[in-house]
Parts: sequence; structure tokens; C-alpha cells
Amino acid sequence: MVALQDVHRVYKTGNTEVRALDGVNMSVPPGRLVVIKGRSGSGKTTALNMMGGLDKPTQGRVLFEGVDISTFDERTLTRWRRKEVGFVFQSFGLLPYLTAYENVELPLKIVGKASGERRARTEACLELVGLGQRAKHRIMELSGGEQQRVGIARALTVSPSLILADEPTGELDFATSIKVMELFRGLVDEHGVTICVVSHDPAVEEFGDQVYEMADGRVLEGE
Repeated sequence: MVALQDVHRVYKTGNTEVRALDGVNMSVPPGRLVVIKGRSGSGKTTALNMMGGLDKPTQGRVLFEGVDISTFDERTLTRWRRKEVGFVFQSFGLLPYLTAYENVELPLKIVGKASGERRARTEACLELVGLGQRAKHRIMELSGGEQQRVGIARALTVSPSLILADEPTGELDFATSIKVMELFRGLVDEHGVTICVVSHDPAVEEFGDQVYEMADGRVLEGE
């Protein structure tokens, strides 16, 4: 599905160079759940950003279904992301003044889907994450776990090929974190969704089909 091939990312601050990624090779096969673990500053979020076209390598290639997306210009990347990638963030990234339904529907409005199609897809995605009965509640009326499930439903609306989740359990308690990971696991096993999760939480890696560990911008192991 997506692969990093000898990817380097160097940031310059004045006369100082920071190597966020130092020759990283990793892949996320279709229909699998891959976990990238590591401490803060290990490079795992930078690797995820490469996969989602949010950043470009200083050197190396980022392949999506065999095509090097790092060569895309910004307009092409934007179109590609809207079609192929769903993002789930640690801080949920939701609009608090909108309802759960309106937050999930928003990506479909952006890509210009008709109202009937938006309604059917939004309702289906909310049902999939177990929030059909909470659709009319505003975000601030929902628990942290419910808000994260809204974020997952929003990521699913445009039927992306790949879901990228950056510390999706970072602001949740242990029990809620497990429920979120069980939801991800079910999306992979029952619906064939491809998911890559970045996390420093040891409990998360137990749900992965493959686990990469990173430190100092390098992959230490791939299990």
C-alpha cells in the first residue's frame, strides 16, 4: 500500500541540522494494521507525515501503490490526500461548535458529494463506530472516547485506502484506549481497511500485525 524507501528528512535551524529520519525503510501492506512505536523525538510522527504527504523527504522515496508521491506538487498532493488518506489525531481535531454528524459529514462537503450521498455515508460511518444515537450531540457533549470515535468516523467517510493515526489513544484512559484499538482492529479484520498507528503506548502494539520500533530517526526493528 505505502512504503518508505531509504527516506531521510533533515531540518535546518540556523547552522544546526536535525536528522528527523535517517535512512528509514518501512511498509504498510494493504488490509493490515501496522504500529510504529518509539519515544518522543524518535521520528515516528515524521514517518507518518511522509506516508500522508504532509511532509517530503530530503532524500529517498515515498511510494503509494508503486507511485512516488514525494514528486507530487502541492495541488496534486491535496487531491490525492482527499481521495486516498484519512487522518486521526491525538487531539481529535474536531470542530466543537458542530455536532458529531456535522463533523463527520464535513469531508464529504469538501469533496462536493450530493446531500443524499452525504447523509447515507455519514450515518453509516457513525453507526460503524457505535455513535448512531449520538449524532446530534455537539462535540463538547461527548466523552473523550466518543470524540475519538467521531474522528475515526470522519476519517472513514471518503472511503480512504489508508488511515493514518497519530497517537490516537494519547489523551484517553487505558480502558477507552483499548476500545479504540479494538475498533481499529475490527475495521482491518472485518472491512479490509489499511491502518498505520503511531504510538508510545505499549498496549497499542499488541493490536498490530507488524510493529516497527524507531529511535533517533532510524528503524530499530520490524516484527
